[in-house]
Amino acid sequence: MQKTLEIVTSALNEEDCIKELYRRLESVMELHPNYAWKVIFCDNGSTDKTWELISELSNNSNKVLGLRMSRTFTLDAAFTLGLDLTSADVVVIMASDLQDPPEVIHQFIQKYEEGYEQVVAKIVSRSQVPFIRRQMSNLFYLIANKATHNLIPRGVSDFRLLTRPVYLATRHMQERNRFLRGLIAWTGFKTAVIEIERPDRFAGDSKFVSIPIKKVVKWALNAILSHTSAPLTALSISGFLLSAFSFFGTVIAAILWFTGGVPFSGFGTLFALITLSFSLTMLALGVIAQYIALIYEEVKGRPVYIVAERTDEKKSS
Repeated sequence: MQKTLEIVTSALNEEDCIKELYRRLESVMELHPNYAWKVIFCDNGSTDKTWELISELSNNSNKVLGLRMSRTFTLDAAFTLGLDLTSADVVVIMASDLQDPPEVIHQFIQKYEEGYEQVVAKIVSRSQVPFIRRQMSNLFYLIANKATHNLIPRGVSDFRLLTRPVYLATRHMQERNRFLRGLIAWTGFKTAVIEIERPDRFAGDSKFVSIPIKKVVKWALNAILSHTSAPLTALSISGFLLSAFSFFGTVIAAILWFTGGVPFSGFGTLFALITLSFSLTMLALGVIAQYIALIYEEVKGRPVYIVAERTDEKKSS
């Protein structure tokens, strides 16, 4: 019996890559005739000819479904859109800039046929990313891995294959602050890891490198905080330890005052302690504020994405 496989990809100003991506996907899937396949292109607010090219591909092939989002949402929102609409036995999530090599799908399918419920790509080399961004990424994975008890391993990308039980389980999780890699990992299905080297871009500029560092840091914080309460626990423990330290310090100071008087020297030490205490207080308030911000986004209940146009609607009309 023929199985179904759908490829979900997000495209943001990728007019130079769309046709090449589809050509290479065709070449890959020709070697797997036992799979009926389709591509779901999620145009994430492109301002170039990306949507026109997706529409053209859809008009020429019934293997292409195009979805134009109303504006630029997050990458995870675009992938969520595709996962919400798929009904295949197997789904592959990938970027459309060809830095997720379509040929790796061969290995994905092989691992799937061996019995794995999801197969993920782990990036072992990304030399095209600037040094500072690589180090920031390493730091993120270090913190995320420790804070989530190895839930988010280092280097694992969004490029992956999911079976129906996996993406259906993920679909039930409706968080607005979506870090899809973390959500999928949380489901705990049997997983295979394939190591790959990320190639240079086929054309155009990297969207990740052009994102301001401030926004990258914000995404990283939201991704970590939405998957762990460890910082709040650490603040509680720190508060208890500092309170205990202050109590015993006060007792010792009182004893010294009664026995030997109060030699008031060491203004710098007092100033440093006061400043440190104030800084720790502000840090605690900052962490709590981040969690409140996440709660605020969740309780608003706004949709993760908005679809403005679909290519299958044009065909039906």
